[in-house]
Amino acid sequence: MENLKSTKQIETTKPNIPRWQSLGNMLGQLAVDISPRNNALSSRSRNRHDSQPIFPPDLRPETTRNNMKKLFDPTKCSIKANGTVQGYAACTNQGLVRNYNEDRVSIILNITQQSGKGSDIWPKCSFFGVYDGHGGSGCADFLRDNLHQYIVKTRHFPYNPKEAIFEGFETAEREFLIRAENSNPVDKSGSCAIVVLIVADICYVANLGDSRAVMSSEAGSKIYPLSKDHKPYMEEEVKRIIENGGKVYQSVGQVNANPVLGPYRVFPGRLSVSRTFGDIEAKNPNYGGNSKVLISTPDVKAFKIHPEYEFIILASDGVFDKLKNKEVVQSAWAGLLENDSCNVHQLSGAAVENVMRTAMCRRSLDNITVAVIAFEAMMSKIQEIRKVSG
Repeated sequence: MENLKSTKQIETTKPNIPRWQSLGNMLGQLAVDISPRNNALSSRSRNRHDSQPIFPPDLRPETTRNNMKKLFDPTKCSIKANGTVQGYAACTNQGLVRNYNEDRVSIILNITQQSGKGSDIWPKCSFFGVYDGHGGSGCADFLRDNLHQYIVKTRHFPYNPKEAIFEGFETAEREFLIRAENSNPVDKSGSCAIVVLIVADICYVANLGDSRAVMSSEAGSKIYPLSKDHKPYMEEEVKRIIENGGKVYQSVGQVNANPVLGPYRVFPGRLSVSRTFGDIEAKNPNYGGNSKVLISTPDVKAFKIHPEYEFIILASDGVFDKLKNKEVVQSAWAGLLENDSCNVHQLSGAAVENVMRTAMCRRSLDNITVAVIAFEAMMSKIQEIRKVSG
């Protein structure tokens, strides 16, 4: 289990980012299915506190609200707590440019005990997954409906959640690729994934690709990156890819007759991420793929949820392409402090909505998905700030 309080885990300064990087029955009752539609979002009234942290102008709700149409669906919010999870909210949208949305979200607030798991006391368990699909939505749809079940139904859960995650990811990959090959036509879609599994007071974070999870502490003055992107330019990924017969290359385009370098990509696959679910053409030798190059093995991090941890944000790269980790957390806090509600569920929604607006205001060209998981410290810190500001 990792100690997130290590200074290496805390972001307090601008991260050094390379110039080319783009920022079943048991489970069915409380699963949240956020389907991509394109209705207008009804606004919530927000009053500004006179004395509160000052955020950059384009992170404030007033600025983004006045300059950006409300293009995304109403945010889906929790109505009750479960263990250490006091509330959550999530929203997804196709974004400003695309006329389709391949992102999907899966939330199971209360994972109940499965028959055959023994008579031991079952801990409070919650699951949150954001799936950033590409090449179609088939893979992301499959993960939304199945990944949590594959994890929970392993013999390891809930006693060894980390091993359950590894086995669940492996099962999901195998089953989807079988389904993809048997589809007519073959389903060539793939997906990145960022997953948060909370068991009692322990948080497990698993990721494939470039969706991210970040955590706030001390009103956002401390930011914990909970995942790392899987990109073809990363030293450890380059080494693994080349050792297994793959290649890493950088595409070159032209703008006004001037050469422009594109993102680093992995071959086979021609993707700008080095780990995914699906993508049968990149993995199955019958289609020219190599299963050891573009892989589905996640990075998994585990840590204890301490009293000062306020919330976790999960988001697709449509957010992080335009916003740094610090800006995402600042935007969430701007949304929280512009809302006078004392309801953790509504406040979680306000945080999500402001991150969505901010990403759109920055002209994100991708699908955009944001989820917030609120802990007790979030409300405590909000009340503390309100008391100081009068």
